[in-house]
Amino acid sequence: MTNFGIDVGHGATKGRASTGQQLIFPSLICPAPHRVDLGDYNRSDVVAIDDDPYLVGDAARRFAAPLWSREKAGDPDTLRLHLVAAAQLGANGPVRLATGLPLSWYGSQRQAFQRALQGQEAKVTLPGRRPVRLWFETVIVLPQGVAAASLVLADASYEPGPYLVCDIGERTTDFIVVTKREDAPLDFDNTFAGSLEIGMHAVSAGLAAVLTEQYGVPIKAAQVEREDTIVIRRERIPLTDERRRQRDITARQIARGLVEALDSQIEQLLGIVAVGGGSSLLADTLSGVTEPPEAQFANVRAYLAAVNALSVSESGRISGMR
Repeated sequence: MTNFGIDVGHGATKGRASTGQQLIFPSLICPAPHRVDLGDYNRSDVVAIDDDPYLVGDAARRFAAPLWSREKAGDPDTLRLHLVAAAQLGANGPVRLATGLPLSWYGSQRQAFQRALQGQEAKVTLPGRRPVRLWFETVIVLPQGVAAASLVLADASYEPGPYLVCDIGERTTDFIVVTKREDAPLDFDNTFAGSLEIGMHAVSAGLAAVLTEQYGVPIKAAQVEREDTIVIRRERIPLTDERRRQRDITARQIARGLVEALDSQIEQLLGIVAVGGGSSLLADTLSGVTEPPEAQFANVRAYLAAVNALSVSESGRISGMR
């Protein structure tokens, strides 16, 4: 049985397997639209889940809506993306899975989310691959940010003391004050923890809004998320300067939200550790910000470590019974 850490975020799905394989793709999925048959010119990008055709990731960018659901347990697209990610990472048969939820949703949703994923089973056929049947036999749900902190602050480069760990995602920014102790578990302060309803999506949304107002043409955030230019009325419009301005605006909004939430506590930290897809936003806005290596994968690496530890514990119990 293979272990997986998978994070189906509002913007990107990240995954890591115990084999060392890693992936990231946009958290977009929708039923595959009807297409004209072009024979040899057809391009195979359809993912089949129990023989139902879907577009996933970049292939779905023109058709799918972002995963904005606040109730992940009741969102079938979130559950499907966990299955697709596991299949892309090589799953076949029973799977041990660790995943996560934003801090503000964790307490109220973790049990329902775990029940929704536990036992999820499907035949998944990826483009150019043979079908595999997989199911989630074991599921652990962890709090985002807390999981990342456990992994990142274990590094010896962080001296003992208090840190703010920020996980800046597509829709939310999770934060928690963590104190690293000498030869002791981390101390998580839940009185200085929470989620801000802002993330990297605000950059693209702000950019799209400016273009829509300036040119009178409806522009969606997904259209400008990864592009350096956009064509409007036969003119190629550069996006770099306006995107930089929107990044600055979003970074200041996140920084302001953190200062308001933490009050004077923010002045009593050894540093701020930024992880997630938007980790670079805070570096030029708040002092003392560091980004660990593979900042966007900090949570999934921690999820995988947790499920690996569970596997070792289970193996020990089984050995002890013999």
